[in-house]
Amino acid sequence: MRVHFYKAKSRLGIINPPLGQKDLNFGVEDAPDAILTKEFLKQFDSVVSEFTFSLPEHINKSKYLDLFAHEASSFKDLINRTLKPQETQVVIGGDNSVTFSSLLALLERVRDPNKFGYIQFDSHGEMNLNATSPTKNFHGMYLRPFLDSFDIHKIKGLISKKLILKNILFIGDLNLDKEEKVFFNKMGFKNIDRSDVLGRLDLVLKELKEFVSRFDDLHVNFDVDVFNSKEVMATGIPSHKGFVFKDLLPIIKVVSTYKNFSLDLCEVNPKKTGVKETIDIAQKVIAEFLFG
Repeated sequence: MRVHFYKAKSRLGIINPPLGQKDLNFGVEDAPDAILTKEFLKQFDSVVSEFTFSLPEHINKSKYLDLFAHEASSFKDLINRTLKPQETQVVIGGDNSVTFSSLLALLERVRDPNKFGYIQFDSHGEMNLNATSPTKNFHGMYLRPFLDSFDIHKIKGLISKKLILKNILFIGDLNLDKEEKVFFNKMGFKNIDRSDVLGRLDLVLKELKEFVSRFDDLHVNFDVDVFNSKEVMATGIPSHKGFVFKDLLPIIKVVSTYKNFSLDLCEVNPKKTGVKETIDIAQKVIAEFLFG
């Protein structure tokens, strides 16, 4: 398997400080270089491309979502222009809004959305509307346009195919905003949290195998804040709940056996406390998904 790594150097999904934070997660745009070191890449048959997004402090806030739509579309075009047959798409962020471009690229390529599965490892839903977002940061909205109608025309206009709701699985101890929680429950999304994994792992793995077996293509979006802050501190909003690495290893191994899958890994911040441990875990996650 040849891996095509895409360095998505982005903090553009964060125009205002995230909830409970004082800054714009400065440094998350440097994560692709910190994770994809020469030593780490030696173990893969791989090629690397990169895309650098504008920094939010350098743009006109009134044009924020217009600019994001333009740059996200440009990154999508880069992926689909450079990805070769038999290469595996792996996007390394950056903030998690880069998954918007990953999904645009994938859904442009897949023939049948009914045969496309999506798994999100995360401590957040990332499915706010712009009108209900408490921060107006697109990194908390990027999934919503693929699920339902969206309230920003330039973003909505980029979506040619939507995700099929029954083909979506969330893994994480989700901390949802108020409107997100209403929407999540209304849509009936499936969520596996840590108590499920600790209490009924055999059943979780059985259900997971059945889930992935339904698809021709599978995309995994992995936000490192799915981990407990005791293991992963160097991220935008460390989780005080969530998984430890050994909890997720059996789940990752199930997904890694799937032939046609793509991967995003996001939200490592090399400028925060605990960066060495966080990068070590991020690299382990990538290697486990790609090698099993």
